[in-house]
Amino acid sequence: MVTQGHPDSAPRWAQRALGADGAARIEAAIGAAEAGTSGEIVPVLVRRSSTVGHVPLVGFTLLLLGVYLTDLPAYLAAWAGSHGLWLGVCWLVSAGLAMGLSRLDAVQRALTPRPDQAHQVELRAQVEFYELEMSQTRGRTGILLFVSLMERRAVVLADRAIALRLEPGIWQEVVDRMVAGVKRGDLAAGMVQAVERCGELLSPHFPIAEDDVNELRNRLVVKE
Repeated sequence: MVTQGHPDSAPRWAQRALGADGAARIEAAIGAAEAGTSGEIVPVLVRRSSTVGHVPLVGFTLLLLGVYLTDLPAYLAAWAGSHGLWLGVCWLVSAGLAMGLSRLDAVQRALTPRPDQAHQVELRAQVEFYELEMSQTRGRTGILLFVSLMERRAVVLADRAIALRLEPGIWQEVVDRMVAGVKRGDLAAGMVQAVERCGELLSPHFPIAEDDVNELRNRLVVKE
């Protein structure tokens, strides 16, 4: 799913993360930043990058472990009899809780190893870079600002011309601004700041040309 423009066209999770005017503010920031550079800035927001099919099973296992460690069925049986009945109830309740809790971003994040999250976010960013044809600009000046919401991680990918002129470490500041926005519940502000900083970094090396063409639309891309 790719959405842009009116915030009502975005999925609900994106609307909650961006706020009522978040997408418009980000797209306005792109236009302002690109007024001073030939760089093509494309921000992308995805719901998650990591696979989370394992989360319900891991959650269920942990809940059952808690049941057995606390010997909860025995306590319930002492209160109301029938140890076997309460053991079955604990299994069913654990399964239901695991299914429900596994839908929460915080639970998915907690039960997915951090190295796996980092790796899968990086891979997803690379896929989006090529799917959006950012390597096809005339001057090879595309730059992707990628945020994966569940993992609270961000990636900056710059095309060849930019990578040859600017050190990779310089983009950590941009990454930090996006991640800080996610963590404080103001994603739009974090992405606006990231776009603005990109403009500042790019303009000395890639100033706007008289015949400049806006090759990539000034839009926020939203995907599941």
